[in-house]
Amino acid sequence: MNKNKSKKSKDPKNLLSKLDWYKYGLEALRLYGLRGLNIEPLSEFAGVTKGSFYWHFKDRENFYECLVQYWEDELTTSVIEQIETLPLEADLRLEALTELIFKQEVGKYESDIRSWAAFDDIPARGIKRVDKQRMKYIKSLFEKMGFSKKEAEFRSRIWYLYVVGEFMVFSDKKESLKNLKEKHKFFTSK
Repeated sequence: MNKNKSKKSKDPKNLLSKLDWYKYGLEALRLYGLRGLNIEPLSEFAGVTKGSFYWHFKDRENFYECLVQYWEDELTTSVIEQIETLPLEADLRLEALTELIFKQEVGKYESDIRSWAAFDDIPARGIKRVDKQRMKYIKSLFEKMGFSKKEAEFRSRIWYLYVVGEFMVFSDKKESLKNLKEKHKFFTSK
């Protein structure tokens, strides 16, 4: 599992930042599953000693909570904030959001987090918050497009299942990016 073949760093100057740990954590989860998030294999994967881990985190559970919060903040909250800064109407914001999600692979860790959530309450609670936040935002875009609350609810659920499904079922980025305009038209046509 050791990504870095070099000797592990014991120098405090070479400790990973919390952000580094989050990035290594998500990649280890994606590549090795839940076992990749155990402290020893994760430290080995990052090429540092366990001391670097304990410099930032009290224990594995604390790391899990921080990792899930990072995933939520970076791959949901900040994405929504980024789209909201665009001077576009709601339908074009949805199109921009869809494109951003697929081009930047925002859902890259979706299946891994959801698989982990089947065994642990920490990611399960995070997914519940994320799904709620995402659905609320998407529904608001459909409502701003003039759809009734009920129709906006249906369309947002279908759109959301489509996007999550693309990352969980299909892994071909090029295929996901194909015909985005036509897919957008399908979701937004009255």
